[in-house]
Amino acid sequence: MGYSKEIYVKALSIKTDSVKKAQQIYEEGLQRLRATDEEFRTIEIALAKAGSAITLAAFSGDEDKLAELKIICDGLNEKKQGILSRAGIKKPTVACRLCEDTGYAKGKLCQCVLDIAKKLTYDRLSKTLPLDNCRFYNFDVNYYSDKAMADGSVPRKRAISTLNLCKQFVENFSPDTRSLLFMGGAGLGKTHLSLALVAEVSAKGYSVVYGSAQNLFAAAEKEHFSFSGETAAQDALLNCDLLVIDDLGTEFYSSFAASLFYNVINSRLLNRKPTVINTNLTFDELEKKYSARITSRFIGGYDMKLFIGTDIRQIKAMEGK
Repeated sequence: MGYSKEIYVKALSIKTDSVKKAQQIYEEGLQRLRATDEEFRTIEIALAKAGSAITLAAFSGDEDKLAELKIICDGLNEKKQGILSRAGIKKPTVACRLCEDTGYAKGKLCQCVLDIAKKLTYDRLSKTLPLDNCRFYNFDVNYYSDKAMADGSVPRKRAISTLNLCKQFVENFSPDTRSLLFMGGAGLGKTHLSLALVAEVSAKGYSVVYGSAQNLFAAAEKEHFSFSGETAAQDALLNCDLLVIDDLGTEFYSSFAASLFYNVINSRLLNRKPTVINTNLTFDELEKKYSARITSRFIGGYDMKLFIGTDIRQIKAMEGK
């Protein structure tokens, strides 16, 4: 994955800052003990004296003395560690064995830094999400009518079924999870459930990219035509664990966007990476705009759910909410 210089610099800075922060916290803990714990100060003084004695014994070649001093140091270090443990002070451990937390391995940026760069890219694409406002627990099915429509379908019953499907999607999330296509008019809860999926899958530790079709495709197109060699946006669409595309059909349509969309849909299906798409377009409108190649992928690899009912935003507006 190719990132911009800005992303590389920021990722390396995050890595080095985390190492410095851990060491700073440890040093501050030591300083507190030195200021408040007389036994700790005595042990550190004894260890310093023993260290000097070990140096002299090593120069003199007195192996018996060296062995005796080693036993003394081991005992002092054991007592010191006991005090540190009781105080909850832990010496920083190396988080990455490849680079020993330097950020570089074999003259190149280490994979641990590249992983940070990947997360930064995903976060930048997703931007700020109103996840707290859109969760499963506050998806209120009571806003859907329990009266049958002309075709016999009941909005509330369908909303409950879709909500349960989304919960199962999260519970069983894996590369084998089938992708989802939400269709229906505006204000029927498609984005709400899409964001709830983002929140729940992210909480399980998976990488998630969410955005409107307009923003996601525009970011990839801008990157493509910048000729900078950066491929992070497009790679993120292809490789994140879960891709959620909101408002498909509202984006500016270009030959690049059409090609990108097909590549993303097809590649993610082939590589067994789930995708969630929501749109106000009907299935016929999707086929007309994106071609039968796209809709055939939806038929073969997606669970399609139609949202029906009355615009919930309008209902809430009338209720003064």
